[in-house]
Amino acid sequence: MKLSDYVAKFLSEISDYAFVGQGSCVVHLLDSLDSRNDITCISSQNEQGASLASDAYTRVSGKIGVSIATSGPGLLNLLQGVGCSFFDSIPHFVISGAVPTNQTRQSKNIRQLGFQEMEVVDIVKPLTKYAVLLKDPRKIRFELEKMVYYAFEGRPGPVLMDLPDDLQRYEIDESNLASFKPPKKKFPTLAKDISQTLELIKSSKRPLIVVGNGVKLSNAKIGLDEFIEKTGFPFILTWSSIDLYDANAKNLVGTFGVAANRYGNLAVQNADLLICLGTRLNYQLTGADRSAFAPNAKKIIVEIDEAELSKENGIKPDLGILSCVKDFLDAVNTEEIYKNNDDIKKWNSWIVDIKNRFPICKKSYFEEKDFVNPYVFFDLMSDYLERNDIIIPDASANLIWAYQALKPKYGQAIFSALNHSPMGYSVAASVGAKLACTDRNVIAI
Repeated sequence: MKLSDYVAKFLSEISDYAFVGQGSCVVHLLDSLDSRNDITCISSQNEQGASLASDAYTRVSGKIGVSIATSGPGLLNLLQGVGCSFFDSIPHFVISGAVPTNQTRQSKNIRQLGFQEMEVVDIVKPLTKYAVLLKDPRKIRFELEKMVYYAFEGRPGPVLMDLPDDLQRYEIDESNLASFKPPKKKFPTLAKDISQTLELIKSSKRPLIVVGNGVKLSNAKIGLDEFIEKTGFPFILTWSSIDLYDANAKNLVGTFGVAANRYGNLAVQNADLLICLGTRLNYQLTGADRSAFAPNAKKIIVEIDEAELSKENGIKPDLGILSCVKDFLDAVNTEEIYKNNDDIKKWNSWIVDIKNRFPICKKSYFEEKDFVNPYVFFDLMSDYLERNDIIIPDASANLIWAYQALKPKYGQAIFSALNHSPMGYSVAASVGAKLACTDRNVIAI
């Protein structure tokens, strides 16, 4: 069979849509996709929109978003969405069409040989978990399967294949294609980490659970619910996890950070123990002066990316645990957790008091006459949004107001490209989100 037909078949097995641009070096792949009834091409005016829609499709569908573009300008346009996926740890499957192999420059002294030729793999390496230029058509199955593995393995992210035009036309024997065998991974035992965690909890009077994106990515909410119920500890959300709970959930503090809410920051600064689950505690959460962040709190950080536990200028954990959040919660929930219930009750009461004293949307905001106060806008809009809605704010002040003043309802999906945050994300992303869930309302702000 034609290699591009094989790729189209493979893509149809991992996704329902391919978000695409056009161009001479993807003609054969697009034609192969168009001949199938089990995957649909969504054409974009600009490949940037395709990649943003693909990123959002993954976030909402649970399947992997596929982006396709020709080399050169097509690939560069895709990079916006690839960056969103990389920095937010979202699986994203990308194919760029490369010039025919006989038009590929061999000498680095030549800037370009083939039309729109570009060193794609070198360009995308800092933004992908795995990137490869296909040179041997017989390795097509191996490389495609390898890409899927790395997109989801460990800390998820985007992967890319640069696929030459002439290899797309190559005739292959599907029965003779080698498959990829995932490497066997050794996972650290958690016994010692759990023991140290329990000791820190035992000596704490004002513990606070910090809920990061890793809870979502590892499908750990059930374990988190059990941990919160078992301990009675208050918990606080990062923006990436804001839609995991109803705004009125028991023991929920709110959010915290440079542009969050005051009571959330007060809770963090007065805590004596932070149990950080799947969050890298970036500068938007901690502020620029890391030494001033929760200065009186011991910090347990559970993180699947080992580099995050020892990064330069990062928060130094008192206990860094290299683990999937779900595995950690499953382990700690089997243990008997000692805590002083009087201390926890007093701590939760103090948090309720500061939430009442420092509301995000003050009564006086509703009395303003000249303009609509943005906090009033988002507060009122929350009342009209339904439990199943998908809400996608865009960048800048829009994003900050939304994440401060929206009142999430359990079942909603609220997201944006938080760590890359390009202008214009919400409209393109809403296309991918709507295709992922046609029965849900999608609101782009």
